[in-house]
Amino acid sequence: MSSDTENTVQSGGRKDLIVLGFFPPPVTGQSILTAQFAEHMQQDWDVHRVNLSPPDEGDYVQWKSGFSPARAKHYLANRRQVRENLKSRPHATVVWPAISPSPLGHLRDLIVVAPAFNPKQPVMGVVHWGSFHRLFESSLTRVTAIKLVGRLQGLVFNDEVLAERCADWVPPEKRFIMRNTVGADMLLDDAAVENKIKAGTEKSDLHILFLSNMIESKGYLDLLRALQILKERTIRFRATFAGGWEADQDEKDFADRVQTYGLESYVRHLGSVRDRSLVRRLFLEADVFVLPTYYPTEAQPLSIVEALNAGTPVITTRHASIPKMIVGDRDGLFVGQRDPGAIAGALNHLANREHWMRFARGARDRFEQVFHPRIITAQWNELLSGAV
Repeated sequence: MSSDTENTVQSGGRKDLIVLGFFPPPVTGQSILTAQFAEHMQQDWDVHRVNLSPPDEGDYVQWKSGFSPARAKHYLANRRQVRENLKSRPHATVVWPAISPSPLGHLRDLIVVAPAFNPKQPVMGVVHWGSFHRLFESSLTRVTAIKLVGRLQGLVFNDEVLAERCADWVPPEKRFIMRNTVGADMLLDDAAVENKIKAGTEKSDLHILFLSNMIESKGYLDLLRALQILKERTIRFRATFAGGWEADQDEKDFADRVQTYGLESYVRHLGSVRDRSLVRRLFLEADVFVLPTYYPTEAQPLSIVEALNAGTPVITTRHASIPKMIVGDRDGLFVGQRDPGAIAGALNHLANREHWMRFARGARDRFEQVFHPRIITAQWNELLSGAV
């Protein structure tokens, strides 16, 4: 475990903020968001990071797969260190982006994290999962989940839909909404996006991007079938898939389908991409980002925010928080779940460069108006200042 070791300093009126969560490595959506949050907040707060991540990426597969001796040992060691870090700054505000939606993770929270909170410390939990409400619905965790909420100053959700799912157990004065944003390493300026849009109007083929873990419910097979339809319609395109595989057989099945559909010269798969500069470049080079997800615990995909930041129109589904993220027919297009024909139709629409330019500008405008770091950081400052 790693954490800041400097003493509490409150110079110039800056107050202490403890960020208690998972930091890279491993590189996951949650760890990226936690690191970005700490980065943005250090402009106005003395931020102290308390890292719950496993000691190295080599142990991550075993660590995340369920109960194991390695996982138990890791969290038992964490318990003492979390307590010491919070005790050393008893007046600090705590933001806890690692609160878990799973029964096993909830047990970890009860044993390792919650006992370390000072009764006078304001603690904000951050919910990164669309399945958090299930803790209250399960007879195994209902009572302890309600007690945990009672200890918190509030719970922060990505949007109103996810907050409403917990409305029967979390009172309105403890439910807050805060969108995701991007870090400084991903943020693009207006000039870079405008150059992309100008260059895009002269392209002869459509560059399609899928970036996510290669999980079937994320919709990558539906996109692959849609690409076969585009090929049959003689629409010019190239497609990049980026993401790690859950199983070797899934990778083989994907390669087999690429060959069966005759897409070898159209499709490339980059594997897991952890270099954030490469992720930034992929979104900037892409004409359209496709995420036809029906993933059960989906919340507010960071990848969609990253696409909007780059002026990249989005094709996606009306699932989880996504309908609150984009405005259909302005910065993206909605398709039905498991509907390759609809995906192909949406891609065909954006292959028209006049249509594409309008959507690309709409995507960047949406980011500027709703998801830009300056907006989200100001909202967090207002929320946390009120909590103090």
